[in-house]
Amino acid sequence: MRKMFSVVAVAALAGAASAAVYTNQATFVSQLAAGYSFNPFNDVVAGPSGPLSYSIGGFSYVVSTQPGSLSGLYNDPGVISTDNASDQILVTFTSGNVTAVGGNMWSTDILVQPVPSTVTITLSDGQIRTFNSTLPTDFTGFTSGVTITSILIDAGNTATGGPAWATLDNLYVGRAIPAPGAAAAFGLVGLAGLRRRR
Repeated sequence: MRKMFSVVAVAALAGAASAAVYTNQATFVSQLAAGYSFNPFNDVVAGPSGPLSYSIGGFSYVVSTQPGSLSGLYNDPGVISTDNASDQILVTFTSGNVTAVGGNMWSTDILVQPVPSTVTITLSDGQIRTFNSTLPTDFTGFTSGVTITSILIDAGNTATGGPAWATLDNLYVGRAIPAPGAAAAFGLVGLAGLRRRR
């Protein structure tokens, strides 16, 4: 009987560790535990900048470009972007407690105006989402059963081969509500442990 509990618990925990991807902002927010942070980047001014550090509601992170990038960030008021089209936006979570992240991620031209291109988002756990970006309302969110340490945003060339810049706004950072399977697994593991002690 104890072996059966262990198998069920391990299977449920394995399922809880995989990331889920959301393209609807409201649905993503409904999967966040209370106390998440939201950053509309209202403090960001136009022009070049170095890395930007934030600590909001117990969640800390740094927004920069990826290591080895040609330049740094180049922003519009309230919007994060890069100085060079070949660079990627890197958000590194330093608080060690992030299991959910989402925001508006899209591609822009040199004037920070929306331009159609592919956008690829890579999560630290290996989850990748590639989609055709068209508007600043393009939303991607991830929830994961493991700690998220970074997210990387890359914009590909436009359909005509022109450059496009990765762009970010309205970032949600928090903890995912545990999946029912994970909660049940933890309960089963606890019950099995109690039985062994008797």
